[in-house]
Amino acid sequence: MFKKIKTFFRELYRPMPLDNDFGDYNEYWENRGFHAPSLAKAKIISKHIKNNAKILDIGCGDGTVIDYLSKNNNPQEIIGVDISQKAVDYVNARGHEAFNFDVFSDEFANLIKDKKFDYIIITEVLEHVHNPEIIMNLIKKHVNDSIFVSIPNAGFFVNRIRFLFGRFPLVMIQQHIKEHIRFWTVKDFIYWSNYLGFCVEEVIVSSGLYFKPLRFLENFSPSLFAQQIIYKIKNEKG
Repeated sequence: MFKKIKTFFRELYRPMPLDNDFGDYNEYWENRGFHAPSLAKAKIISKHIKNNAKILDIGCGDGTVIDYLSKNNNPQEIIGVDISQKAVDYVNARGHEAFNFDVFSDEFANLIKDKKFDYIIITEVLEHVHNPEIIMNLIKKHVNDSIFVSIPNAGFFVNRIRFLFGRFPLVMIQQHIKEHIRFWTVKDFIYWSNYLGFCVEEVIVSSGLYFKPLRFLENFSPSLFAQQIIYKIKNEKG
């Protein structure tokens, strides 16, 4: 309990991280390594998808989500895409199919040009790019069922308190302040998704309060008590 209290106050007061700078996302993944919350998100997403599906994982990272879904959901096809060659090599070494493409590149557009996926997964990607609208508009016509988007919640109560103390919210930054350049609260993301022609079907908390006895509050008000959220969204026009 004392450790969690210490972590809570550290998150309130600590300065922005500047020491662990990285040159590119190859170096980012080399420094970061396996990230346990990726497995937690994979378990949540697994419960919301059907077996024998075609799945695309954009920003697949070390392949934790792909690996878990491959073992538990018997997909007909599952492929990953990541901007980091190091991450893609790691995914391929785990026996899965992944490609080293920038999602804004012609190579990626050609990869999905004639494809339809039942599910598209985008975990911890949109907050890292300047124009996530381009990604969402590109994949809109390539999904049959649902898109799962995982992003930090800028409206998490710790982030709000940091503003009161004169510090900018850290919104789940792992290594360096430059990681995240776009931010959404729950209301903002729903509005943004609707504007782009999507409908948010479900708001799922993937991480939140530090203290277990209080975690019931996460589902009561995810906009305030969820630290990380998975949005299940659908194309409004089908």
